Amino acid sequence: MKVIYPQIDEARVRDVFRRQFFNRKKKIVKVEGSYLPFYLFQLSFHSKRGVKTFSVICDGCKGNVRRIQWPQPLISLRLNSPKNVLDEEKALEKVKDQLRWFSFRFGLRIQKKYSLESVVSLGKIGYPFWLVYYKKNGAYNFFVYDGLSGKKEDYFAKGIFLELLGL
Repeated sequence: MKVIYPQIDEARVRDVFRRQFFNRKKKIVKVEGSYLPFYLFQLSFHSKRGVKTFSVICDGCKGNVRRIQWPQPLISLRLNSPKNVLDEEKALEKVKDQLRWFSFRFGLRIQKKYSLESVVSLGKIGYPFWLVYYKKNGAYNFFVYDGLSGKKEDYFAKGIFLELLGL
């Protein structure tokens, strides 16, 4: 599987973890890199000003969708994909549902200004994350950090990892 090369290394993740105020009393047990299967789609919208394109990713486990800056450097790795991965058609449905919700949420004026012209699938890729396992007051927990930006991913990715772990 092709994977996105992580832009943030382990030392940087440790540094980001330690800088956060509430993490000062937490002891890092382990930092581990991981890739999750995602489907990459390129969306084209038509407006009076022309065609705008942007890329989104849809995770292969829960179907969460978010925008991504593309292109990113890719490398080939042999990865074991989780068994409960969505197929590409279901991922495309999730992306279209998210677009419908977005246009409803931000009003009808967006639907009139922009119309979806095409959705092109660029295939399945591995998206990088860093898992920081820590210990505080005798209890173990983990945080998930994005491998491209280094931002903590409580909402987007932690639920996916919890589901893959069976929790």
